[in-house]
Amino acid sequence: MNKKIQPKLHNVTFKCASCGATYEIESTIRQDVVNLDVCANCHPFYKGGLGEQKVKGRAEKLSSKFTTGKETISNKVPKKQTKARKTNKKVVKSLDELK
Repeated sequence: MNKKIQPKLHNVTFKCASCGATYEIESTIRQDVVNLDVCANCHPFYKGGLGEQKVKGRAEKLSSKFTTGKETISNKVPKKQTKARKTNKKVVKSLDELK
């Protein structure tokens, strides 16, 4: 291996902004300290909390609106009829009566 083209390794400190944990790793990054948003100690995937979503997405909100709407429609009391319609009852006459 040609030593002139290989990147140099040096110790870099990675610091988590949310929990404050620090990791010292050899890296080719030229910075001495790198700030991370989330590390393995505080990330929900590694803590086992990623499967439990508390916040609903757009589709879940819309489907819940539809289900509540269907429930309210099925639970509504039917309206009372104000007046009964008069039906025209035709009396069928026999052939003797028609003569």
